[in-house]
Amino acid sequence: MYPELKGKNALVTGATRGFGREIALRLAREGCNVIVNFRRSKSEALNVVAEIEKIGNGVRAVAVRGDVGSEKSLHKLFEQIENEFDSLQIVIANAAFGVPGTLMDTTSRHFEVTLASSARSLMHLAQHAVPMMKGDWGRIVSITSEGGQKVLPGYGVIGPAKAALESITRYLAVELAPRGVVVNGVMAGPCFTRSLSAIPGAEELLENAACRAPMQRLIDGEDVAKTVTFLCSDEARMICGQFIFVDGGCSIAK
Repeated sequence: MYPELKGKNALVTGATRGFGREIALRLAREGCNVIVNFRRSKSEALNVVAEIEKIGNGVRAVAVRGDVGSEKSLHKLFEQIENEFDSLQIVIANAAFGVPGTLMDTTSRHFEVTLASSARSLMHLAQHAVPMMKGDWGRIVSITSEGGQKVLPGYGVIGPAKAALESITRYLAVELAPRGVVVNGVMAGPCFTRSLSAIPGAEELLENAACRAPMQRLIDGEDVAKTVTFLCSDEARMICGQFIFVDGGCSIAK
């Protein structure tokens, strides 16, 4: 569908499951070589690599361990990427880690870990990746949720971290546009994921979202992957610093 993506090298953080896995597979179907980033489960990452390799068409996939919330780990991640590829055109900032609960119960450590993984990581990803984006062409897409704009039960410090991620996305968009690097984000609606299931009240949140969504269903990973792929294409080259809502209309309904 997007022939300009063929042969591009793409890093997808948190690519072992959920949105990340679907994004990695979709980009591979478009002809991208994919760096499958994982933090813990190497076996899950290798499963995604195997799925990508089945696609064929000369597409390459490698699994690379790295905790995006750690500057030291991120530096090592890019050392591995540089050993495998001479350039990098696409970065999908999907990985995030947060400590759910309430702000009143949040510790400084919880705040720092959540902010580092969910927001600061985007800045460091860009600092490492942009020098590898050659030929005045690059794409950075961040993945967030409505918790940065609305108060969701149980989100606690995750909400402020998502808001910071959105702001960093917009600032990077302005800074990098003159260099041909297009930066945008996807605002993903409620969807059953392992991460969301850890948040108190998640089941009720999903039930309410499904009831009020005009499309009458929750989103899935493929819905997000399709939008991310569009933002990576040349058709989206004049979309700059924006967040596309993928929520079945949930955000506009009561």
